[in-house]
Amino acid sequence: MISQRKPLAFALVILSAVLAAVFPMALHAESAEQNRAPIQIESRETSREGNLAIAKGDVVISVGDTTIYCDYAQCDIVTRDVLVSGDVRIFRGEKMFTGDRAIYNLETKRITGSEFRTAAGPFLAQAHSMVSTSSDAFEVSRGLFTTDNTSDPGFHLKAQKVRIYRNDHTEYENVTVYVGRTPVFWLPYLYQPGRTDQSFSIAPGSNSMWGAFLLSRFAFPVSATTYGGARLDYLAKRGVGVGMDLTQANKGDGSWGRFRSYYIDDKVPGTKDLGSPNDKISSQRFRVSLQDRSYLSETVYTSVNFNKISDINYYKDFSPSEMQRDPNPDSLFAITKWSENYTLNLEARKQFNKDFESAESLPAFALDLKRQPFLDTGVFYDGETSVAKLRRNFVNLPSNYPQPVAYPLSIPFDYLNYDTVRWDTFHQLSYPKVYGGWLSVIPRAGIRGTHYDSSVSTPQLLPGDPLYKMGGGLDRGVINAGVEASFKASRVFDSVESRRWGLDGLRHIFQPFANLSWVSSTQDPTRILPVDVLSGSTKLPAIDFPAFNTIDSITDWDILRLGVRNRLQTRRDQETLNWLELETFMDVRIQQPNYGTIQSADPGTYSNLFNRLRWAPLPWMSVTLDSQLPVIDKGFTEFNSTTSVQVTRDLSFTLGNRFVNGNQYFSNSNLFTGGSRLRVNDNWAVSFEQDYEVITRQMQYQRYSIDRDLRSWMASLSLVVRERAPKNDVAVLLTLILKDVPKFRLPLHVDPQAIGGATGSSKNQ
Repeated sequence: MISQRKPLAFALVILSAVLAAVFPMALHAESAEQNRAPIQIESRETSREGNLAIAKGDVVISVGDTTIYCDYAQCDIVTRDVLVSGDVRIFRGEKMFTGDRAIYNLETKRITGSEFRTAAGPFLAQAHSMVSTSSDAFEVSRGLFTTDNTSDPGFHLKAQKVRIYRNDHTEYENVTVYVGRTPVFWLPYLYQPGRTDQSFSIAPGSNSMWGAFLLSRFAFPVSATTYGGARLDYLAKRGVGVGMDLTQANKGDGSWGRFRSYYIDDKVPGTKDLGSPNDKISSQRFRVSLQDRSYLSETVYTSVNFNKISDINYYKDFSPSEMQRDPNPDSLFAITKWSENYTLNLEARKQFNKDFESAESLPAFALDLKRQPFLDTGVFYDGETSVAKLRRNFVNLPSNYPQPVAYPLSIPFDYLNYDTVRWDTFHQLSYPKVYGGWLSVIPRAGIRGTHYDSSVSTPQLLPGDPLYKMGGGLDRGVINAGVEASFKASRVFDSVESRRWGLDGLRHIFQPFANLSWVSSTQDPTRILPVDVLSGSTKLPAIDFPAFNTIDSITDWDILRLGVRNRLQTRRDQETLNWLELETFMDVRIQQPNYGTIQSADPGTYSNLFNRLRWAPLPWMSVTLDSQLPVIDKGFTEFNSTTSVQVTRDLSFTLGNRFVNGNQYFSNSNLFTGGSRLRVNDNWAVSFEQDYEVITRQMQYQRYSIDRDLRSWMASLSLVVRERAPKNDVAVLLTLILKDVPKFRLPLHVDPQAIGGATGSSKNQ
């Protein structure tokens, strides 16, 4: 994703710093006595004409710690005006600015002149005149700054007036942004706190969903810790969109907040994906979201995550990457009390958006007691207690929509939604011990009690039956016990050395482990109204408490998890480096769990065999592999791998694969991902990325880019193709990146997330 910060923001800050640090060196005096201190002048020729002291040829003027070099100077001892001209250079410590001509008054602290120039980092600044209004404030007229050190810069900014308040803020008036000699944007006023982002960005482009578009965002500081962003977008196929963002961060106590809003009068809103053709979406499309974390004290904080969107298709149409990160945007409000030994939490979770499924808690209270010593017995205690009013809301699906495995019937009725009040308390004791100085054994035992004020009357009922929640109150007791054991063995091979593979000695750490978990419940989970439940996954669920936190899915099980961790370490740069890590494990289900709302995609007594490999032998090479195979019982197969290699200084590539076969909750997939970048020479580079699905024979994603070094900038032209039904999405992206300061960029990008936070910028969108 292209960075949100832009060169305008950094350049304005730099100008403030330059003017505050450099110009005052010849202007600012600490006291009246210092203002009237004698001026020392050295030159080839000096003379006196009335009140004027004149110096010519290699003039050196010293005023305090400031030294001025010029070809000609004259000082009026009455008016206290000092005029310097001809290759003017003013130094104070390591700071310098240059100019052609200047007039400086020691009384008013006013300096006027033509084309004063200075440099700070990669930026060059220029100003026509400046006046100091106080010891810590002054004004600059006709300021110009750029990163392009040429007589005809490719990018620069001009401000008619700049008011600088040292160590506080800077104000700008009448600011014009230039690309080459062409003005591209005008800002009437800017306010810049010392450490707050400020920027302007534009993003022209075209894609099949929006047509041709032009996105713009102007970021403006509100206070020293808060800044905002105003958005104005034109989408040829959809209309004009406007938005407002606010971001707040307080590094002192860790508080932060983010507000985002967007509105567009959509020309082609379409229909709901999950509805019938008659379910038309209103043209008034919008989103409002607020995320906030505020610390009321060092141990008490509030959390807010509010999300409201106009319709179920909003993210798909205007924010596809957010749809992937959070496809079910509900809202949460919480207050938390934190301590080293416990966490106390009061929260409310609510779905404010139509046509979304939700599991609401209105409200929920939880006390989490962290693992801690119990008296001086060597026993440790941990536990949790909660009470919550829960509500489950389903989407009103059409009868022809594919149904989940757990609910094979159509679900078009509002009365299938249900709610219950749940009281739950859990307490566990453990006794960690090391035997023989090498064997770690942790036995544990716990007890849980849960009460539901409503339940399923009989397990044969399904959601949609009017009697589904008419089972009355239900109590459930759970007992759990288990033991975890492990040990480590290691061996050092000092003779193993290989420069090619980055080995300077080798240490092998071998750690087998076993975890036996037994759980007994007094109620079948099919009698419980499912709200907090497991969902379909390719991963094994936790078998320990409280790590297994889906309370409504607790059932009987007896599971032994066996595994081994292998780690190879070597010495590098006077540190120990994990050269290779491999974890292998599987479950033996002595009693197969029945979670009620979901069936295991990996049935049988023995689970798949899992392997997790991490190999980083060299700084320019890394390999990751997550796999699971049904080596004993029936199951499904999954491989996820990624390899990254920097072949030479100019050539790098990545290759990945995602393979899933036989999992009932996921479509079979064999997706290959890859990409490469080649630096042709100092000015040109080419790169590509591709995603190819073997099963559907579909090139899902393609990106081809050409990069060109443009002196102070790096330009990239990209073609992006996403294969979608019924029509492929094709986009052209032009990106300009400030090369000298790569964190600060002026993006020309296809995705408005790059400039406004309203949508996401992701290859997978």
